[in-house]
Amino acid sequence: MKANEKKQDCPCGRKTAKARPLAYADCCGRYIEHWDEQPAPDAESLMRSRYSAFVQENASYLLATWHASQRPLQLDFEASTKWLGLEIKDFQVTGQDSAEVEFVARY
Repeated sequence: MKANEKKQDCPCGRKTAKARPLAYADCCGRYIEHWDEQPAPDAESLMRSRYSAFVQENASYLLATWHASQRPLQLDFEASTKWLGLEIKDFQVTGQDSAEVEFVARY
C-alpha cells in the first residue's frame, strides 16, 4: 500500500457515523490488500470493495472474488472509464451463506 492511500478517501463512498468519508485503508483497502487473510465480512462490504477494485483496476482482487461460475478468464479495463460513485440501495441477508445487495454504480 502506498503511503498516501492511508489518508485517501475510499472510492466506495462509505462514511463514518459523523458522515465523514472513510479512508481507503480503513474501509475497502483492508479487504483488497489482504483478501486471502481478511475477506470482506458481508455482501455489502464485498460489493463496496469490488467497486473500489474496479476504480483502481485491480484485476487480481476482482478475479479472486468473482464466483467461479461467472468469472471471466481475464479483465480488460477501458482507459476512458471514469467511475462516479456507488450507492447502496438495499442490503439483505437471504440465508446462512447468502445475501443480496441492490446498488447503483455510476461511471
